[in-house]
Amino acid sequence: MKNKILLLVAALIVFSGCTGRNTGRSGSSFTGSDTSGSIKINYVAENRFFRYTHSSPLIMSDGNIIRAGDLKPFWQWVENQLGIDLEDVTTQSRANEIIQTQSATGFRDANIYGGNSVAEDLMMYGTQGFFVDLSPYITDEYLPNFKRYLEKNVNIREAITAHDGGIYFLPYIAEIGYFARVFLGRQSWVSALLDGNTVEQETGSLNVSYPGYWRDDNARHNTNVIVLQNAAAQNGELDFDTARNTLIRYIRDTYPDLQNLSDLYLGSKALYDIDELAALWRVIRLAPNTLSKLVTGEIVPNADIVPYFFRQTSLRECLLRLANYFDGQRVFGSDTYDARFYFDKDGVLQFSYREDNFLDNILPLLKNFYDEGLVAPDFATLSLRDNFRNIYYGGDLRDGHNKFGFMTFDFIPSTTNVSLGGGSFQSDVEGILPPLTRIPGVVDGFVHFIENTRVIKPDGWAISSVTGGDKLKDSLRLLDFFFSEEGSIAQNFGMPEMIDEEPFIGSGGIAYPRMNAWFNEQSALFSNGDGALFSRNFIGFNFPIGYEKSIGFEQQFTSVFGERTWQLYDETNVLSPAYDETFSPYFSLIPPVFSLTTRLQRQLRNTNIGSTQVDMIFSYLTTQTTTIDQIKEAYDKGRIADFIDIYRDALDLVRR
Repeated sequence: MKNKILLLVAALIVFSGCTGRNTGRSGSSFTGSDTSGSIKINYVAENRFFRYTHSSPLIMSDGNIIRAGDLKPFWQWVENQLGIDLEDVTTQSRANEIIQTQSATGFRDANIYGGNSVAEDLMMYGTQGFFVDLSPYITDEYLPNFKRYLEKNVNIREAITAHDGGIYFLPYIAEIGYFARVFLGRQSWVSALLDGNTVEQETGSLNVSYPGYWRDDNARHNTNVIVLQNAAAQNGELDFDTARNTLIRYIRDTYPDLQNLSDLYLGSKALYDIDELAALWRVIRLAPNTLSKLVTGEIVPNADIVPYFFRQTSLRECLLRLANYFDGQRVFGSDTYDARFYFDKDGVLQFSYREDNFLDNILPLLKNFYDEGLVAPDFATLSLRDNFRNIYYGGDLRDGHNKFGFMTFDFIPSTTNVSLGGGSFQSDVEGILPPLTRIPGVVDGFVHFIENTRVIKPDGWAISSVTGGDKLKDSLRLLDFFFSEEGSIAQNFGMPEMIDEEPFIGSGGIAYPRMNAWFNEQSALFSNGDGALFSRNFIGFNFPIGYEKSIGFEQQFTSVFGERTWQLYDETNVLSPAYDETFSPYFSLIPPVFSLTTRLQRQLRNTNIGSTQVDMIFSYLTTQTTTIDQIKEAYDKGRIADFIDIYRDALDLVRR
């Protein structure tokens, strides 16, 4: 049975691509005096290290005790499997700090470097001779497993090939073919407000500013619910009864065949668009008495109901993803907020944050959502470190708690399994399909679309070019191990003693290794049952090194509500981007990193595009102090046209 599982997991993900030239200044032969001692690793990802950093020791199932300063047990197991010694020499807490400090000394202090969001740097310094060009070693002798992986997934080369044809790092490949974040919300709130007959007296109101999108010449139906609500508002103020009654009448008139009014939003046949969602958000915002009583059993005084929120302020750019639902505007070309490039329907690279349609037409509508109180008020305040998911979903049972959230955009397992304390978990949150939208010139009619899909991440590791002799051989063996059957299973599911005899059956009926009782017990003890957190922080696997991630680990730590969410998205045709897209370039993912020549790097230094303009966008959304024209001016002064041309040229170099 175990062998069958291993084979299933080893063949999960498919890519396509092209080969590169075997050029570069290093990696052509095993030379040098580096023939003994440990492999030094300088690697950090999200403040996670190869060594154990916790004060509480971890007792393994065989009685081995792991203490602070030791290699984490997974990496001790890797040492034993490969017969090599590993030494964690990391002192920085962030990967970009490693690059900044080590580039000054020529990356001479370790054999392997890596971490989060450093792939572009690894590629750049690789072309300058500081990292080994791995392409000559993609052979049966040196990197046999990675060679076979590329043969089965031929498109990956283009994603990791530098402008000179070299390959200087191995990437962390997320669960290709699966969604990253999805829409989730409290199901009972929708049913209570639209299907139920009992609501509490509500006295609040909101000032309407959102005009609606699917109206006038752009109309989807004969009437528009936002236009109807706005017309029913008194002096621009909308109260609960008016908002709710208008929405109910609209649904009955527009969708007479629905069995329940809530079916417009819930389930696999959901039909709502962004205007119908905004109309529902308004009703939810205006129902603090009804919804706080639904959650707690009694009306909570001064309850604060937030229709839409994000887990933390560092995820504030998720608000901009709503642009997808205004005629399919693309925002992010990959699963990172830095990926503001995307391919248009003609395959031309575009920069979303400076497009006139995005700034002139869509950004003001998102500001309307914020102004009406439909978005969490502090979602963009970067100085805050709150976990809003724990606040808006996790505080239901706490005495005096008065903040409750309806809908979010996040990962399925963790969001559908929020702790309420005392061994209880949130049981009302599960998946909601995305709003319907058009994508003119790409697909016909209205479709479900989510831009946020699993991708090749800009994370991974590389071998310093000072590494030679036996240390180079051992470093290559280490990198290659995680593309072997044994190494892939271990990096995804831990050491064999952590895997149960019986498989776990995940989404689509696929069998995966199941974590055993010991792992789950320790996870409950050390990380409140968060298997992913325990695996990375305490055991040491599931790191974003060079390997292919399986969805099977994540799915087995998913609640029944999460399982229903996976099923909802599995059985519904939700469009999403992919690397091997053949239908339209509009649905193609951009590469995880761009390789810039020395000339392009020099040109890039003459531009100034980055956090300044992004901060201005959020200043516009949340205050009255910044204008769209000022944002455009900042981009233009930063030489946005040159910035775009630089990355188009970089892409052309790799594609030649």
